[in-house]
Amino acid sequence: MELLAPAGNRDALHAAIENGADAVYLGGKNFSARQSAENFSDEDIARALEYARSRNRKIYVAVNTLIDDEEFGPALDYAWNLHMMDIDALIVQDLGFMDALHQVIPAMKVHASTQMTIHNSEGVHFLEKQGIKRVVMSREMQMEDIQAVKQTAQNIELEVFVHGALCFSYSGQCLFSSMVGGRSGNRGRCAQPCRLPYDLYSISSAQRISTPDKGRYLLSPSDLCLIEYLPELKAIGVDSLKIEGRMKRAEYVAVVTRAYREVLDMLQEEPFYRPANKVRDKLLKIFNRNFTSGHFIFDRSSFLSSKRPNNRGVYVGRVVAQDKDYGTTVKLNDSVSLGDGLEIWVNKGKNPTFVVNNMKIRGLAAEHAQPGDTVEFRLDKRVSPQDRIFKTHDEELISEALLSMKGAEEQRIRVDIKAVLEEGQPLKLILTDEKGHQIEEISNNKARRAENQPLNESILKSKIDRMGNTPYYLGDFEFQSDADLILPFSEINETRRRAVQSLKRLSLNLDPKGIQEEETFRRNRAKFIPLTKKGRSIIKPELTITVSGIDQAYAAIKTGADIVYFDLAGIGQKKRISIEELEGLKQYSARYLCQVIPALPRIQKPGEASAWLGLKAAGFNTIMAGNIGALNWSLNNGINSRVDYSFNVFNSYSLRFLVQQGVERACVSPELNYNCLKNIRGLNLGEVIVHGELILMTSQYCMLQGVLGDATDRCQGFCHQDRYAIKDDLGYSFPIETDTYCRFYVFNSRTLCMIDDLDKIIALRPGGLRIEARHAQEREVEMVVRNYRRAIDDILNGSKKDLQSYRSEIEKTTPSPFTRGHYYRGVI
Repeated sequence: MELLAPAGNRDALHAAIENGADAVYLGGKNFSARQSAENFSDEDIARALEYARSRNRKIYVAVNTLIDDEEFGPALDYAWNLHMMDIDALIVQDLGFMDALHQVIPAMKVHASTQMTIHNSEGVHFLEKQGIKRVVMSREMQMEDIQAVKQTAQNIELEVFVHGALCFSYSGQCLFSSMVGGRSGNRGRCAQPCRLPYDLYSISSAQRISTPDKGRYLLSPSDLCLIEYLPELKAIGVDSLKIEGRMKRAEYVAVVTRAYREVLDMLQEEPFYRPANKVRDKLLKIFNRNFTSGHFIFDRSSFLSSKRPNNRGVYVGRVVAQDKDYGTTVKLNDSVSLGDGLEIWVNKGKNPTFVVNNMKIRGLAAEHAQPGDTVEFRLDKRVSPQDRIFKTHDEELISEALLSMKGAEEQRIRVDIKAVLEEGQPLKLILTDEKGHQIEEISNNKARRAENQPLNESILKSKIDRMGNTPYYLGDFEFQSDADLILPFSEINETRRRAVQSLKRLSLNLDPKGIQEEETFRRNRAKFIPLTKKGRSIIKPELTITVSGIDQAYAAIKTGADIVYFDLAGIGQKKRISIEELEGLKQYSARYLCQVIPALPRIQKPGEASAWLGLKAAGFNTIMAGNIGALNWSLNNGINSRVDYSFNVFNSYSLRFLVQQGVERACVSPELNYNCLKNIRGLNLGEVIVHGELILMTSQYCMLQGVLGDATDRCQGFCHQDRYAIKDDLGYSFPIETDTYCRFYVFNSRTLCMIDDLDKIIALRPGGLRIEARHAQEREVEMVVRNYRRAIDDILNGSKKDLQSYRSEIEKTTPSPFTRGHYYRGVI
């Protein structure tokens, strides 16, 4: 199994490779899902590649954000530059960009990011058909899920996260940071609202639900650690083990990579090897929010770090006493040394933190203290007896990590060079590296007799030895000449430069891209980029609505919806709708010239799709897919397909790609602003969301059970006992729901409403105007659909009716204030 480590900067790259990573993933200055990391310039990436290849390691570059139309050309040019460097793979999220790479740079190896939310075999098979070589699976996959996918996906690699931070939401399905603060996780700018404190409220009573023993960080997961489960991952046949952490320090990368490398090496000798506790202890010391096995081996009790959203360190002891001068006595449970960083958890106020610059044992100065010792510190803040103490910085561990990286740049490759200079002949350089790779290079000009100062061995060697910015250093130098000859220094330098480049391509296995291949790229790019022009005539858009309940569906049908998407996940419902009930809806809708389309859940783990295999036999010839796997299933079964906004259609190329696959209608991303929507070509085959409470998070973890339940894993049905919301410290209230698969959803605190700007949106010529009503009640659905129906008809008929009046009508039944979403602000 490949060990894949993160690098947010050059130090982290060195840390990863020097501590045993087989490959490193990193991001450039743009189009990377970790825009807050230092990241790598083009020159940095070229140097990183040389450094990695000299050690037989790989470099993958993440271009794993959504890309808008104006960025698409530059992003494709950037990918070509990376291809010219001969990077080992590109990691992508955007469907249109994936298609572009397949069509324009077919030789490039492409990996599908976890941002694509791939969590079933059908999704893997779809991407395999698009030329994807590896899929980074969703972190919500259980061991049995990964096993099921691997059994049917033998010709494509699977990559699995094994360590680091977890997202509360499925990656690629989180709009929380985007909608609340305009910082899109899909654009690499996540502000991590999941790490903020929230209170749980009952909607029916409007009362706060007290959970004092659970803490307030209700959406903050613990850190993933699967170091004890590497035998299981190996048995499944996982191809790559991924460590999260492009935002982490180099020392973190060093410690974590080394720990996993050592265990993987031991697995070669002992197939069922489990690491000793000291290995896990090192991982805890470098950074942890508590450790969890995540969803791989699910343990509800350890999943959330609800009392603390950041590094908690490791417990080292308790305060015994403190005198009036802040002299503090502590009883240790773990070792402490000078230079360590400690934090004391107090009951009130901010926790004191300090670096151990001095300490005493029995009144004598000490550099190290062991478990069981009673030590004395001098603090500058008040603490109390029994306050717990945690070590958040382990100086010894950090020093070891730094030592492992020391001299990384100096580990260069020895090259022996022979120079042959003969009159009337070009200079010949013969380079041989320490691995036996050999090349010859000759100068463009020929040597001639010197009139004054001929080239001697010392002068020529000084020119040849200028390899400071290369992976090489000069070893033996041999000079062979038959006369006093001269050659311009510029010619010598140019010959040396070409020789080193040739040796690099050979020894570092770099594949040079010639002029012919560049011409092919330019030709393919020119063919791919142009889009059909937008039509000028206004079309009548469908009025579509997505609901989760059968009463809401009937309400939408009779008040004027053209299309009712019925979400089969059953968000907020006590039971799943049956196919027979769907058939009843279909028959009822025919009387109103309305079409009912089943909406397959955005999450369908292995084995869950079987419940809906009878849809086609029941006469449903069209579905709306919520995930890539559902789309693949529908296309393979001859069912017409639409796709939901969970597909993150952010540009014209993604829309075009989906239409080319056979999709008849795609809901574009709600993160697009009005100007971006104006740039979308083919919007007549798309839908735009104009109203409703958007899903901000889709989670496999039920927070209600985790916070309100007992220690057992038995579901106590809290979602059926009340309706809930979480409220942040600014007073914003976010409704929460579960579905019939026990998945968890966070909805926006504001209701999108664009009815008073509907004329502008219709002018964009979308094929559909979408109302999101998965969380809405029946009366609200009736009011919203009726007024949007009237507004659309008024606009198309040229009526002068004030659209603001419709907005005022809708406000009467809407439970939350209105927002215009991203229409006039967009995301960064």
